[in-house]
Amino acid sequence: MTSDTPTIYVEVRQRLQKEIAEAPPHAKIRSRRDLMQAYGVSRTTIDRAISELIGQGYLYAKNGSGTYVAKKTHPSPTGRQMRSWGVLLPDIRHYTYPGILRGIEQVSFKHDVNLIVGNIENQAARQTSYLRNFIDSKVSGVIIVPARPNPSEDLEGQLFTMLQELKDQDIPFVFVNRNALGIEAPQVVSNDFQGGLLATRHLLAQGYRRIAYISHPRYTISLNRYMGYLSALSLAGRQSDENLIAFSSSWDFEAPGYQELGRMLDGPEPPDAVFCFTDLIARGAYRAICERNLVPGRDVGIVGYDDSLMCRSLEIPLTSVKIHSFEMGQKAAQFLFDGPHGTAPGGNPSIILPPDLVVRESSTR
Repeated sequence: MTSDTPTIYVEVRQRLQKEIAEAPPHAKIRSRRDLMQAYGVSRTTIDRAISELIGQGYLYAKNGSGTYVAKKTHPSPTGRQMRSWGVLLPDIRHYTYPGILRGIEQVSFKHDVNLIVGNIENQAARQTSYLRNFIDSKVSGVIIVPARPNPSEDLEGQLFTMLQELKDQDIPFVFVNRNALGIEAPQVVSNDFQGGLLATRHLLAQGYRRIAYISHPRYTISLNRYMGYLSALSLAGRQSDENLIAFSSSWDFEAPGYQELGRMLDGPEPPDAVFCFTDLIARGAYRAICERNLVPGRDVGIVGYDDSLMCRSLEIPLTSVKIHSFEMGQKAAQFLFDGPHGTAPGGNPSIILPPDLVVRESSTR
């Protein structure tokens, strides 16, 4: 081969495919320099062939390490390898998860990857069933937002068992939004501690002094935001008041905010502001404020979390911490596309995205 004509390019790609077919999954292929010398072609031709084979799912690249043979998948009728990813979401009704799914879909569509989406409704049985289906369907990878903890179900134990089977089957997986304790894997999450810190420091800067925190039951994310809240108070030289802290036993969307803030406002030393775990909890708190002829912002400051569309629809718009759900989905999908063990050598990489505070009238005096 002395010139890089289209015919030569096709021949190079076919020879590479033959090498790939004879190699085991995750075997490292020869360097591009070695392939140039072996085939007698330019670097451009080798780069083009490898890039196309990566896009079709025959190969994957690891930054700074090389190019590897992908796990074998079934070819489509067009002759291209069709890859599928499984996606597990706890509750598609929650406004965070459509954003994550859109980010995943943008990457999967670009690279011709089919998505199988499971809405597990925060149920252990559904989570296990979908993971079993993903394994049986021989997906190329799985993106997981684990179901939230439930004392009546061994969610962590069942998830650990299924994820170990994914590892045994050499199916890579990535956590998004939150991980599962004791399970090592790449993860893309938001900095919830920083979000709690931002919200509480903002309320303090506005002159509020008795700041409450209201959340769903205790679990990783709610505790991280709570620790940010406590840190902001401590940095300001203020002590937390246990009477202003509520981890509700309810997973209801709005009830914790309505019930817990109502109880606090009716007490002898009511709060003058509240930081809520979600925008929906904040909406419940908003109702409790208004029912007592108080004005959000002027009388009781309120900050939510997630910056949902609802924030702008309230009569007094809601200040909220914005997480970048679309970007989380994108980066999780890119982990899978770049290779089964992420792109960082020596360990399981993590991406922690910083949140932003979107200030509106509900927290300004």
